[in-house]
Amino acid sequence: QKARGRSRISVVLVFAPIAMAALAAKKKEWTACLATSNGMPGRCEKLEKELASMSKSSGVDCCIAETVGLMKCTAGSSRTHGCAAEFLAMRECNRSGGKELASGADGSYEVVHGKSSAFSSTAASLVSAVVPKRSLQSMVDFGGEYAKSLGIAPGEVRF
Repeated sequence: QKARGRSRISVVLVFAPIAMAALAAKKKEWTACLATSNGMPGRCEKLEKELASMSKSSGVDCCIAETVGLMKCTAGSSRTHGCAAEFLAMRECNRSGGKELASGADGSYEVVHGKSSAFSSTAASLVSAVVPKRSLQSMVDFGGEYAKSLGIAPGEVRF
């Protein structure tokens, strides 16, 4: 019985690095496909599904949804809003130590449980703010407020 138990453990220990190497190779293949897809991730759908399956079975997040979401946003008309949520999702997914910020239901962000030591005590109030709507008027208003904070009067030009 003990010999069987040991052999199972050694099979798992040998299989894990092989599975990780196969996953890394598949991700590299998918990434190469995306690089030549002219911004159309659908062209790599077969590889994406294979990678998703391998990722799920190994318990490793390969940031597939975040990658595809960012590519679709930057290639489509939705890029006019800046793709901030997609960029943030991609950045957080690719952190080596795991996600530090999570998106809330109301569009704000919060520090992930267990990651607060990486932030100052004021971080929670900063990330809980909702990103303002992007428009010409909001940019003009911000520019006016910023100029005022620098002591520049409305209509005044300084170089």
